[in-house]
Amino acid sequence: MTLLLFCAAARCTAADTPLLPPFPAVAEIRAGEAAEPAEAAPDGLRLPVRFEGPHDRVYWDIPLPARIPKAATALQLILSCSDAAPLRGLSVHLQSGDGWHNASPAFTPGPCQRLDLPRGLFQTEGTPGPWEKSRTLRLSAWKQAAGATLLTLHAASARTDAVAIVRATDTTAPGEAAFAAALADRCARLLAKAAIPAAVIDDTLDALDPYSLLLLPYSPTLPARQLDRLSRFLDRNGRLIVFYNASPRLAASLGLRPGSWQGTEPAQAWSALVCAPPLLTGAPSRIPHVTTSMIPPFARPGSDARVIATWADDTGRVTDLPACLLTPRGAWFAHVPPLAYPSAAALMNALARDLCPSLGLPPLPPPPTPAPLPEASSANEMRAAWNPLPTARHPRGWKGLLTQLAVHRVNTLFVHWQSAATPLHTRAGIRTSSDTLDEALAAAARHKIALYAWATCWTLEGADPALITRLTREGRLMRDAAGNTLPWLCPSLPENRTLLIDGLSALARRGVAGIHLDYVRYPETAGCYAPATRKAFEAAHGQPVAAWPADVLPGGLLAAPFADFRRATMTAFIREASAALRTAAPGVPLSAAVFPTPAAAAERGQAWPDWLRDGLVDFVCPMLYTESAADFNAWLDLCLAAAPADKLVPGLGTGADECQLEAASAAAQIAETRRRRLAGFAFFAVDDELTGRLLPTLFPAR
Repeated sequence: MTLLLFCAAARCTAADTPLLPPFPAVAEIRAGEAAEPAEAAPDGLRLPVRFEGPHDRVYWDIPLPARIPKAATALQLILSCSDAAPLRGLSVHLQSGDGWHNASPAFTPGPCQRLDLPRGLFQTEGTPGPWEKSRTLRLSAWKQAAGATLLTLHAASARTDAVAIVRATDTTAPGEAAFAAALADRCARLLAKAAIPAAVIDDTLDALDPYSLLLLPYSPTLPARQLDRLSRFLDRNGRLIVFYNASPRLAASLGLRPGSWQGTEPAQAWSALVCAPPLLTGAPSRIPHVTTSMIPPFARPGSDARVIATWADDTGRVTDLPACLLTPRGAWFAHVPPLAYPSAAALMNALARDLCPSLGLPPLPPPPTPAPLPEASSANEMRAAWNPLPTARHPRGWKGLLTQLAVHRVNTLFVHWQSAATPLHTRAGIRTSSDTLDEALAAAARHKIALYAWATCWTLEGADPALITRLTREGRLMRDAAGNTLPWLCPSLPENRTLLIDGLSALARRGVAGIHLDYVRYPETAGCYAPATRKAFEAAHGQPVAAWPADVLPGGLLAAPFADFRRATMTAFIREASAALRTAAPGVPLSAAVFPTPAAAAERGQAWPDWLRDGLVDFVCPMLYTESAADFNAWLDLCLAAAPADKLVPGLGTGADECQLEAASAAAQIAETRRRRLAGFAFFAVDDELTGRLLPTLFPAR
């Protein structure tokens, strides 16, 4: 009874149409190949999961006795799982007509978890009928490891949401549909953490009647028809939250005007939204959000707009540049949605409650209290953090940041000081800065913090356009399979390898505690197919390639030897760099950030277990950026099967694009690294959430 009451309380405030229970008789539920029969239970439907033999999936087809309403915007499942270890994930299919609608939700095993699946996130298989005419629910469990667990489906319902996220297409984001879709997904994760049930709709905006609140994560080019529909939506008391938009007409409908676009150098990016909690109940004080561009909003004369957030600059100092304005009709942000940090979720929850009291959204509960951390297994445990910019982003410069980190027992800092051989710490900025390499090293020495120079190797992301133009002209960049230039240096060219290694050697001689490499890889299968790569591969293979690049693409005749060549090329670079650094600065350790599992890394040319085995690097940081305890533990197991524990410093995604851990989840991951006696752990990345919330919670000042 307690479990059922908890599940009922977990349901959202939007209108629900129960689909299950009542459950069909177990004889009517078809168990797929290798699946055990479903079992009826007082608290729902029990689905025994047993992975033995070659099967990667077990599934059950469950008839739906109730119809999904045509206006429904999401499917919601309430599930429990007894043990996460055997599961890689779940997938959900709805059968309609001659095909299926499918989705793969994020799932955190445990008691009574709610899975929200917006209608817009379902993909089609075959030629299905309408989503709302689905008559069968297929629940699939996917294998992570051999073993058994128990899934219990407590309930399923169709939800009609009052909040919707607009996913832009080429209609409202010409040429940027993929970027717009990624931002819609980011917004969906943010609202999920803010406990705001939401649908995802397209940008035709032709069916807005069910909604009270719309969010536009990125729709920079709104045609007149869409603007008309948004105006009618506002006129019937709808509310809008708009991100990074320059539409004067849309802004005027909220009593605002968009300012001019503003940009800055990457090294001097704006770093956070600084809120005014007295102006918005429930708002946090700061939200990490790094950007080099914005369109600040301003109030029109006579408007009752409130500036609820301004920007912090690259030093963390508060500016008067508006980051978010709130009016009775909506909110307007100067940039795209922030990542789903706990602080960002708190802001969105506060905005939704202020704009739409009728939603009945409760305030977010306090974050869960982390379990006490076990003692470190070694006195030399590395407690590291990545600093993505070459500056301290602190009002008191490096002295202030390093003091703050030392108080909370961080003993290693990776600072991004080189990008594809461009020394970031020497770039001239728009003003004199105290963030010099020498001052950083001096401050680190005072606090006994090991300062590593973090260098991105092959990617030219954020590089000066003039540099990319010159390198393109010189034929030094990667090419994709169609022959298009990619903003990555081609590793098959000796002059590119020399460029990188000379830059690394110069940094090592400056007195840094170590060199930390990033992007020592290829961009998945997109590259490289440049002439230099072809020449190098043919030399290694011992014969010409008849059909380039078709023969070396995935599925091609030479795909396997080409994959070996990519790994050998990156390993050869690591070998060259290691030898050069030992000559330039003997005793300075070399490390690398790598993909989370050996298999995923190998697909990109990153044979990091070989680098460790051959003594080419001193340790690696597998980027285990996930909020799933099951994935984190499984990835750790794979890493430990490939390398010694004392050579592994896993990266924790406290502020990564993929995930933003809150303190309790971060503590659980740290506990796992200590339980397995790893060399340490590293937070990604240094930001206001880490320094202001996570570190004080996990490692209080003594």
